[in-house]
Amino acid sequence: MTGREQNWMPIGRFARSCRLSVKALRHYDELGLLAPARVDPQSGYRYYAREQARDAVMIGMLRSLDLPLAVIRRALAADAGELKRIVEGESARIEAELAARQRALLSLQKIAAEGSLAPYTIEVHTRSECEVARLSGVTDAERLVPDSTELIYALMEELTRVGAEVVEPVMSINVFEADGDRITVHCCAGFSGAASSLQRAEVARLSGGTFAQLEHRGPYETLALAHHALFAWVQERGHETAGDVWEFYRNDPSDVAPEDLVTEVALPLLP
Repeated sequence: MTGREQNWMPIGRFARSCRLSVKALRHYDELGLLAPARVDPQSGYRYYAREQARDAVMIGMLRSLDLPLAVIRRALAADAGELKRIVEGESARIEAELAARQRALLSLQKIAAEGSLAPYTIEVHTRSECEVARLSGVTDAERLVPDSTELIYALMEELTRVGAEVVEPVMSINVFEADGDRITVHCCAGFSGAASSLQRAEVARLSGGTFAQLEHRGPYETLALAHHALFAWVQERGHETAGDVWEFYRNDPSDVAPEDLVTEVALPLLP
C-alpha cells in the first residue's frame, strides 16, 4: 500500500469525520461535486483522501447556508474576487426571499386578526378627472413598495422645488406587464400652482369614471390582499375592469406606524 493509499478513508469514516451523511457524499459524487479518491472496482466501495476533507466540510457549511449545489461548485473553484461576487449574489437572493416571506407573514397575520380572507367593505364610487404631476418607473413585486415610496417622495420634492404645493390625490397606478415579472408604477400627486418647470416628472390628466373601491388599513406590504378582494368582488358581480389598480395614500408612512397606514384601493370599471 502506498503512502497515498494509507490516507484513504472508507466512506463511512470520512462522512463521520466531515459531519456529513453517507447519502450526501454519494449524492455529491453523482453530481460531480466531490468524487471519491478511489472506487474499488469489485465492490464499488468508495474511499476518500484526507485532503478532500476541506472541500467536504466547506460543501456542508455552504449547504447549511442554503446555497444551491450548482453555486457551491462555482464557489469551490472560485478565486477571491469571484467568490465575493457569488456570495453577494446569493445574499441578495436570500434577502429577497426573506422579504417575500415577511410579506406573506404580515398578510397571514392580518387575515387571522380580521377572521376573514377578504375583510373589506367594497362599494362603487364615481371619480372626477383630475390633473396631476406624474413620475413613473419600472419595478417588480419584490421592490414594489420601496420603489413606489421612493418615486412618490421624489415627485413631492420636485413639486416643492418648482414652487407648487402638493395636494390630494397622492397615489399610484400599478400596471402589471404581460411578462408577469415587471410592474410599471405611475406615481401621481395633485398640485396647486405652476408646474411648468418639472424635469423628471410630467403633468398628466387622470380620467374619471366608475370605480370599485375599498379602504385598506395596515402596511403597504399587505396591499395584495386588497387587490385580490377587489378582483374577486368585481368578478362575482359580473363587472368588467377598465384599467389597473389605483392606490390613494391617505397618510404619510413617515408620520404613522405601518399598522395605521390608510390606503384607498380602487379598480376602474367599464360603464
